[in-house]
Amino acid sequence: MIQATSITKVYGIGTIEIRALNGIDFNVKQGEFVAIQGPSGCGKSTLLNVLSCIDKPTSGTISIDSIDIAHLSDKALAKIRRDKIGFIFQSYNLIPTLNALENVMLPMMFAGKDNNKTSERAATLLEMVEMQERMKHKPSELSGGEQQRVAIARALSNDPLLIVGDEPTGNLDSKTGAAVMKILTELNREGRTVVVVTHDPAVAGTAHRVLQMKDGQFINNQSEQEEQT
Repeated sequence: MIQATSITKVYGIGTIEIRALNGIDFNVKQGEFVAIQGPSGCGKSTLLNVLSCIDKPTSGTISIDSIDIAHLSDKALAKIRRDKIGFIFQSYNLIPTLNALENVMLPMMFAGKDNNKTSERAATLLEMVEMQERMKHKPSELSGGEQQRVAIARALSNDPLLIVGDEPTGNLDSKTGAAVMKILTELNREGRTVVVVTHDPAVAGTAHRVLQMKDGQFINNQSEQEEQT
């Protein structure tokens, strides 16, 4: 599903260069659940942004579902992001003026899908995450856990092959976080590939592999991790 080789990401501030990613090699098989851990500022979120086609690497090669994305145009990246990747944000990023149903419908509308079908699918997804009674509620009327459930439903709206989460339980209490992780685990069992950044040991314990990052690199041997799975 993911093949990344020698990925770097360099940010320039005046004459200073900051290497957020420093030669990352990263492979994820279809159907895997991979957790990435590490201290703040080590490059975890930058890596997710590159994997999710939100940002481009400075150098290196990366493919998602056998498509080389490293040097695609912004328009082509947006299409891959829309069709193949579901991103779950720590801060939910729901549109405050839209209700839960409309938030889940939005990616499908951007994809040009029929409005009646998008409404039906959004309702089905919200029912899957047990939010069927809150479809007409706006984000300000929902708890953090409920907003994250809506965000998960939205991430699934275009039936992505890859689900990416940046601290998906980071703003939730332990009980609500466990409920969110149950949903992600079930999606993984259905064949979805899941990659999450997390500080939560319970989330890491759910993953097939846990990789540690420091200073823009993985510090544990990925091949050894693969042999253990």
